Amino acid sequence: MHQSRKNRTKKIGRHQPFEIYPLEIGMIRTDLDQRIEEIGLALSETFESERSPIVRRYDAGQTYFLQLSWGVKSSGDTTLDSRCVATLRFSQSQIFRYADSGTARRIELRSRLQQLLRERTENVRPLPTEGECAIDIPGPDELF
Repeated sequence: MHQSRKNRTKKIGRHQPFEIYPLEIGMIRTDLDQRIEEIGLALSETFESERSPIVRRYDAGQTYFLQLSWGVKSSGDTTLDSRCVATLRFSQSQIFRYADSGTARRIELRSRLQQLLRERTENVRPLPTEGECAIDIPGPDELF
């Protein structure tokens, strides 16, 4: 049965409403959260760091943000650590396409995201050993 565009938006719990595309109709929110968590885990394994990397995620409705923070230089006092932060932005349709992909394809996409992050970080070389660095990476549509 064909749904009108007006009836294709749902609000789930406290989360922002999101538009349901034909491929995503069967997906429930916990499945989507699990797929986003897969990306975050892959990002956390991208760089070697003396301290544990930190991955934060934020759903802003039409845009998803994943932020990776990792130590570049560590000292005895963690407040003095030098860290880099990479913020990756994905559109809702990119996240849905990732989530709808099969296991092998998702593994490939995560590997390509790690490579993209490494390449963008190389452009900031040398990474600062004092202070902080920040990198903003929009998710390229051709990746998905």
